[in-house]
This record gives sequence, C-alpha cells and structure tokens, in this order.
Amino acid sequence: MARTFVNPHYADNSRTTIVVDIINDDGTSVTASVGNTPDGEKDNPDWKDIKKQFQTTEIEENTKKITDAQSANVAVQIAEVRAQEAKHKNEALFAAKVEAFEIEEVSNSKNRTLKAKIRKATNLVEIHAYSAAIIIESLTQPAAPKKAAPKKVAAKAKA
Repeated sequence: MARTFVNPHYADNSRTTIVVDIINDDGTSVTASVGNTPDGEKDNPDWKDIKKQFQTTEIEENTKKITDAQSANVAVQIAEVRAQEAKHKNEALFAAKVEAFEIEEVSNSKNRTLKAKIRKATNLVEIHAYSAAIIIESLTQPAAPKKAAPKKVAAKAKA
C-alpha cells in the first residue's frame, strides 16, 4: 500500500520524534508519531522515508509554524479566561453593592459621600468598609427627635 507523508513536524525539542499525517492510497489518513531509533535512520523505515521526502529545514519550518499557532491559541485562551474572571468579579461586586444598599442604615443614610464611595468601590473590602462606616455613623448619631403630631383643636360649640 502506497503512503504519502504530509506536514511532518518535530514533537518536541529533542528532535527524536516526528508527528506526521500519513495518507494512504485508499484515501484514509492517520496522524502518527514516528520515533528515531538509537541507530538513527537505519532501523526505522518510516523515519527514513520521511527524511528522504523532507529536508530537515522543511520539518523545522513546519514545527515552527505549528508551535507559533499553538502559542497564539494559548494566548487567546488566556485572554478569554482573564475576561471571564473580570466579568465574574464585576458581577460579584455589583451584587455586593446591591446587598450593601439593602441594609437599612445604608439606604437611609444621608451621607452622600460614603454612599458614593460604595458605588465606586472596586473590591469587596471597600464595599464592606464603607458600609460599616455608614452603620457606625448611624449608631453614633443621636436619634432624631420625632416630630409631635399636630394637636387637634376641638372646636367649642357656641351656645
């Protein structure tokens, strides 16, 4: 059965294994790892055939193209993971801010400066600290005197 070797490249920096696509004359294909034996090209017929068909520089160029593409894929994946982490962090911050403003002392506070700091907080510690400051402030302020209800004046009946 006749075979064609396509896209050979080294599996690693040791240059003792070549990964190659083998296309058979019946149209089937397989990706194979071809190792170099200790005696070199003498004992492994596939290694010998690949080396006859491709020069070392061609194999090295293919290897560089593949490693560059893999590095680019890794960089894209890292960027995607970082974007997801940032998204999750922002969602958690938003949820924490909403929870902070659900606290009665925070929502009823007149201290616009601290409330703004909660809204602008970039981490959970800031949200907790500013919320705590508002709560402490509300505990240390004297209770506002309650307004007396207007007295009802009864009209005297004229006799």
